[in-house]
Amino acid sequence: MTKNESGVKTPAGSLRGDLNKKLDDVVTRIFKFDILFLVTTIVVFILLLNLKFIRLFSRTNLISIVQFLTDRFWPPETSAVVQENIRFALWETIQMAFIATYFGALMSLPAALLASRNLSPSYISLPFRLFLATIRTIPSLIWALMFVIIFGLGPRAGTIALSFYTMGYLSKFQYETFEGLLSDAIEALTALGASKIQIIRYVVLPESANHLISQILFMFEYNIRAGSIIGFVGAGGLGFLLSYYLSYFQFHAMLTTLIYLLITIITIDFISGLIRKRFHDPKFDDLSV
Repeated sequence: MTKNESGVKTPAGSLRGDLNKKLDDVVTRIFKFDILFLVTTIVVFILLLNLKFIRLFSRTNLISIVQFLTDRFWPPETSAVVQENIRFALWETIQMAFIATYFGALMSLPAALLASRNLSPSYISLPFRLFLATIRTIPSLIWALMFVIIFGLGPRAGTIALSFYTMGYLSKFQYETFEGLLSDAIEALTALGASKIQIIRYVVLPESANHLISQILFMFEYNIRAGSIIGFVGAGGLGFLLSYYLSYFQFHAMLTTLIYLLITIITIDFISGLIRKRFHDPKFDDLSV
């Protein structure tokens, strides 16, 4: 650290001091993170021992798992009847997921706007947060069971259940996105006398559009996976077929169903990536949509 004749630090010395301080801060954070990771690892290991999870890797259990997978699961069922049933149930699941994502997104956007602390006063945002938390607390399988009791067996109950579940989770993603926006533009428009609707229309939605699209695509993919589960309570889709195969120990047909589901999820993930890439393109305004 250098000083001039008057004993004042030179700019180079000041810059070096600031750099050393920042490096010390980084090292301190890394050290704290290492301690936290070590403590968490110890706690997890203790819990594994308490739950006797280590016994899963015993030689007897590993042999049983390998025998089950090779003898009862493999090879997958390839009969025409099984594949036709799977394709019908898969198409039903995709329809359920698409409709549920559409209506869930329509319901979630106004709910998220009302639940955002930077867009709504606390006496409005707090009740909506509690309402959305209540929806998220109930698993999609329980929602499906409730609507099966109300509307009867079939994909209608499953679609309504997924719609409510989508609204609960998508709203949380959305209001956290809204609250993460920079407040400069919002404060500037408010100072100019812009209404709340104008702020949402010209600042909030355009600034968060990419995140909203990614969240909706994620929920669509999630609803396809969830749609293959809620059928266990009679809500239609692949889940009903999986429940049938599991009940009658038809594991080869069950494996074929899971392979179809895996291919569908991978395809949707690829298409979602293309859509997100298009919306993130810096020249998107010049593209013909």
